[in-house]
Amino acid sequence: MTERDDRVLRGLYDLKNLFGDKWVPAILVALRDGPLRRVEILSTVNSYSIDENWTDKHAVLHDSIFARTLKKMREQGLIDRHSCDKTFPPEVLYSLTPAVAEVLTLAEPLIEWTRAHPELLSQAQSHSRQSGADASILDDVVELAPPADTGRFHASGRRPRAGGAVG
Repeated sequence: MTERDDRVLRGLYDLKNLFGDKWVPAILVALRDGPLRRVEILSTVNSYSIDENWTDKHAVLHDSIFARTLKKMREQGLIDRHSCDKTFPPEVLYSLTPAVAEVLTLAEPLIEWTRAHPELLSQAQSHSRQSGADASILDDVVELAPPADTGRFHASGRRPRAGGAVG
């Protein structure tokens, strides 16, 4: 691998790992125009149509996932958390770090590239939706398979006996 290939490959994976979590882009866009409170971020993100072109499903960001995502984003240095102790309860605001605000500006040409190639996106989205449907079919098959004795309880609340009988 050439040095350039290594640099490009590592850079792409670094970007994917920093910004690739499902909810990170939506949270970043919500914070793009300035600091917001937690509830404002959650409400804004849930108003977006996320992944619908890719999965045919409306995604909803639940509070527990949101809390973990905010924590991870703070720890990674993507967002800042500011607390104003002059009010009760303390007002907490979240904002983009300067580096991430810069990345969003730099992303504009890439976003324009996606608009210039709608056929490529359409093909990829169609494949993604089909792959998702295939995965759902496999999930159904797995659910129909008889369970192995994993020490878990049967739906009746009783542990299966040897031979599969529930008792």
